[in-house]
Amino acid sequence: MSFDQEVIENLKRSREIVGELEPVFVTPDGEIIDGRHRLKAYPGWRTQTVDVSRKDAILLKLHKNYRRAVSKEETKQLLLELAQALEKEGVPQEQIAQEVVKLSPYSETYTLSLLPRKYKQPKKAEAGERAKKSTYKILYPPEKPTQPEREEKREERQQILQCPICGSLLMLGKDGLLHPRS
Repeated sequence: MSFDQEVIENLKRSREIVGELEPVFVTPDGEIIDGRHRLKAYPGWRTQTVDVSRKDAILLKLHKNYRRAVSKEETKQLLLELAQALEKEGVPQEQIAQEVVKLSPYSETYTLSLLPRKYKQPKKAEAGERAKKSTYKILYPPEKPTQPEREEKREERQQILQCPICGSLLMLGKDGLLHPRS
């Protein structure tokens, strides 16, 4: 059973036990602000019309959803819609991420992780990508070479020195002594 299906079944049961605690909030044109699962559980659920702008409808969705478990994808979609609404209002693209963070009920880190790269400041987005790569390296370090592999690499890295007196090239041998380079 999917997450949505489970929520709908639980809402049906809840309605039978305690009734309709919260109305479904809709805009005058019928867009559901809050209560999509309630309407799926029972299409006749009482509704309340709220006359708000598109941006405010998105903000209400985000803040109403904050109190319950919402899928990451649903939150990501709402944050994207909010960013697009801000863009339509004329907010410069490089400032949209900051505005979304101010308006979002979620942490800055979580909010920014869900926004598309185009709305983030280029330097911060690049820093985030670098942090992600370094975190990956910490979590999944490369395997350490085996003893024979280390010895092979040591032989490859044999130190080449220059004689301070005659200037000829010398190589540090396995015996620890300097030998003329052949």
